[in-house]
Amino acid sequence: MNKRILLGIDTGISATTRHALRSATDLLESAAPHLHVVLLTVIAVPYMTSPSLGMYTGQVLPISVTLEQRSQAEAALRKVQDELQERGINAEQIETLVRVGLPADEIVKVARELHVNLIIVGSHGDSAGQKLRRFFVGSTSRRVLSLAPCPVMIAALPRSRQPADLVSWYENAIIAYLREHPGSLTVFTPQEVAQKFAPADRKAIGRREIAAATLALERLASTGVLCCHDIKGELRYVND
Repeated sequence: MNKRILLGIDTGISATTRHALRSATDLLESAAPHLHVVLLTVIAVPYMTSPSLGMYTGQVLPISVTLEQRSQAEAALRKVQDELQERGINAEQIETLVRVGLPADEIVKVARELHVNLIIVGSHGDSAGQKLRRFFVGSTSRRVLSLAPCPVMIAALPRSRQPADLVSWYENAIIAYLREHPGSLTVFTPQEVAQKFAPADRKAIGRREIAAATLALERLASTGVLCCHDIKGELRYVND
């Protein structure tokens, strides 16, 4: 009998989603073809709390989902589905689903409706910023854990140390990204690298981060990992 795992995907395919995806992929590769995966992305809606009823009591505000939001959600699901298929997971083993609402609640609803055997969700861990966020609005992963009708695997990002060398940090992050996406053509700019691969404790991206990302890209270009192109006065680095 085939079993299902439910994997929560955010539209930005964040580091936490990628960490959860790796966990799901390991399970699929070891149990295929008897395991199916449901990729779920939830278009979040505003949630208003009521102080008179307690911090965690409130109501979902009615909202119209835009075409752009739905397109972004569907694009994220397609991207993850393609990555799974590149890893040898059959298309017949993959289901995709878009829901609108509170992420934790929708994950639990889908798990019940589809009789899911395991839920996998990502978590940022216990950084100071994440603890503050949980204090005010709660944690999606913890709420799923408390309400789920089946076992839940929380794929928490490992704590990252403060990098002693920010240039090496970016260089290693780019190399790791390229290894995770073999065969894909990727174009990097210093600004994008500085933002996408910033250490978890960086609250803002400034000149120091961009400068470090630039040096990291130049190092990789000098060793042949990337090629540098000047396009209308902007340097772009490509893995071709």
